[in-house]
Amino acid sequence: MNQKTPTIAPITPEQQQQVIERTSELLQQCQHRFGRAFKPIDVRFDLRGRSSGMYVLKHKQRYLRFNPFIFAKYFNDSLATTVPHEVAHYVSDILFGIKNIRPHGKEWQAIMHKLGVEPNVTGNYDLSGIPIKQQHRFSYVCDCMTHQLTTTRHNKIIAGKARYFCQKCDQQLNPKRLNQGIAVAP
Repeated sequence: MNQKTPTIAPITPEQQQQVIERTSELLQQCQHRFGRAFKPIDVRFDLRGRSSGMYVLKHKQRYLRFNPFIFAKYFNDSLATTVPHEVAHYVSDILFGIKNIRPHGKEWQAIMHKLGVEPNVTGNYDLSGIPIKQQHRFSYVCDCMTHQLTTTRHNKIIAGKARYFCQKCDQQLNPKRLNQGIAVAP
């Protein structure tokens, strides 16, 4: 008999307030360290899936999105790492312009260090009990390995709206060819 892991409940309103306060504290730290004011940023708890957090710049609006289920399961770690990670994206955008820097480049890393946090790109969480939408993955290759890209990234590549590069060898990712067609998700 296949036993399912119970679904984790999202963070409480009190925990949401702690995240909002932590965001504000980090922005004040940045204000002190960089000698300039940073506008408060909207914090939302509507992110789903495998990501813990996300900085969004859309139609000239900036906001942070956090996954309330991952935060519930790993609250202390999320406060200590995910919140500064996303605040650093916001601050690097304001200081340098999002189009002028790489998402986890030297500017973002320097901000993370100034906040006293290791500049890790991703967390390594057990997501059992977290509601996750399963996406198809597409195989792409570079000079050193095979990468699994989401449907969203695959569609952007096909539409000519994005290019992705390997973080190890800096080569552009290309669809993995199987006989005549591109590889599709298993």
